[in-house]
Amino acid sequence: MDDVIAGVVPEAADADPRRRNRKILIRLCWVVVSSLVLFLVAKGAEWLMAEHDAEVASEADDKVDREGPAFSASVRADTEYPEATLFDEPFSAEEKEHIIGPPKDLRPYSAAHHGRGVFVTDVWQEGMGVETRGYAQAWLVDLISDRKAAVVVNGMRMKGLQCAPAKVTTVIIHRFEGGASYEGMLFDTSRSATPLSTDQSDGDYGRPYFQHRKIDLGNGATPGGLRIQVTSGTQDCTWKAFEVTYVDSEGTHTQDITNNGKGFAVRGIAEKQKQVFEFSESGIAECAPKPPTSLPCID
Repeated sequence: MDDVIAGVVPEAADADPRRRNRKILIRLCWVVVSSLVLFLVAKGAEWLMAEHDAEVASEADDKVDREGPAFSASVRADTEYPEATLFDEPFSAEEKEHIIGPPKDLRPYSAAHHGRGVFVTDVWQEGMGVETRGYAQAWLVDLISDRKAAVVVNGMRMKGLQCAPAKVTTVIIHRFEGGASYEGMLFDTSRSATPLSTDQSDGDYGRPYFQHRKIDLGNGATPGGLRIQVTSGTQDCTWKAFEVTYVDSEGTHTQDITNNGKGFAVRGIAEKQKQVFEFSESGIAECAPKPPTSLPCID
């Protein structure tokens, strides 16, 4: 045994049993401490590498998450329950004779004359001096983002807007009860580039939409639904896209919403109308033309 001890722990080869045992104990303690230190160092290095790898992986995931569009937009024209139909040319005397009188199906006339359904808009805000009356076309827009990080939409404008005098001279008004579950905004191309809120459920009606609102996307947020109305007064207007401003962790950016890859168009009303008809339960009657913003027959 002494020979074994002497081979493993040479300094323990001592004739004095007490000194020998103390040397053995000291050597064993050093071995244990050294092993523990080496273990902790190895584990620490492994933890640091794991943290580094996780950070690198997270940065890579964030980079991939930010690549491509921040959101996708599904756009469709709102054609349900139009409140008026616009026509470029007036009806002939023979057509008027068939139109005026008891209620009847006007769809054949609308199709033959390329009528376009629109909505009556009357957005006001006394405190801001806003009063927008006229006819508007509307689009329903669903905004969806699969990003893990939050995306906040806080602005929108019409991009590439071009207008010319309106061609519409004839209007058939047929107000129906309808509606949509979408929050709404209105662009008035003849007044301001700022969209106004059309939600009458709160005190923001008629105020700039994004002054007190935002649309949250990404990070598991519910897809945002928006009803966008555009009125153009006495002009016909086209534009390339709605340019959306949004904010994410990297700052402020823009992204376009197109009409399924195409541009948008809206019809106005000519300064001098030729024919105005009103459809009601009792029948169809002709009204005297008035300025476009007066909404004849329904004032």
